[in-house]
Amino acid sequence: MPLLPPDPATLNATAFRAAARRDLRVFGAEVELVLLPERAARPSRPTPQRPPFGKDPVPRILAAEAQWRGDGLALTGNRYPFAAGQHILWLEQPAREPGEELLAVLFGWNDAHRGTALLNTIGAAASIARAHAHWTAERLPFLGAFGERPLAADWLPEAGGVAFVQKALPYVLLGVRGAAAARARAVAALLRQRLCTAANVVDADGTAWIYPRSRETPAPHFPAALGAAEVWGRWCYADEAPFRAATAHDLEQALVVAGCAATDA
Repeated sequence: MPLLPPDPATLNATAFRAAARRDLRVFGAEVELVLLPERAARPSRPTPQRPPFGKDPVPRILAAEAQWRGDGLALTGNRYPFAAGQHILWLEQPAREPGEELLAVLFGWNDAHRGTALLNTIGAAASIARAHAHWTAERLPFLGAFGERPLAADWLPEAGGVAFVQKALPYVLLGVRGAAAARARAVAALLRQRLCTAANVVDADGTAWIYPRSRETPAPHFPAALGAAEVWGRWCYADEAPFRAATAHDLEQALVVAGCAATDA
């Protein structure tokens, strides 16, 4: 078993406070919209105006903020949280893609503390070009509200100890269910095999959900890069006008446009 970070209750986390909240029903299931104006201050946040290159800030972040290190990974809080009790797990060595080692620690830690783990690859709302993942103590009902079916396909990796499922939604949301180490092997393989440029991962209750991407920002339906938080059921807005104006139809279209069409949802 990999070395896991300590109990999240013993770590320091920036308090999560939304300036405003709204509830909507997306595809019939409850989601939450939160207004987080401080997230507009994130350096290199993914917008159409972001430059194509930038200096890697991770060495500076880890030097000042690391609360745990082990097996080539490091853990910090999140300065701009979108959930309660939020932490970030980083690769110490520069790499753009999360590998099996990071995922095994992330999923094992999440199984032990029954929260939610979220991951954005580059091109799917990641603001820093270093593989990292988020963990929060929160759990949301959105993904659990939808039915699912077993998934069988010749492109699925040979990964023992997991079951593959597909959510009954009009976009691809592929689930990998099993023990943490087996999930990590399968998810790492699927991320390597993907033919789309980017993907988001949401892990909860022993299942890792992968949302492959066709577009990063699904404007005009959602004004920002759509990330794992939105896939999970929490829609994060930095500006008040689009937060107030958003409708359920907008959010449904954002998920469909940013994702890949399901073949038989």
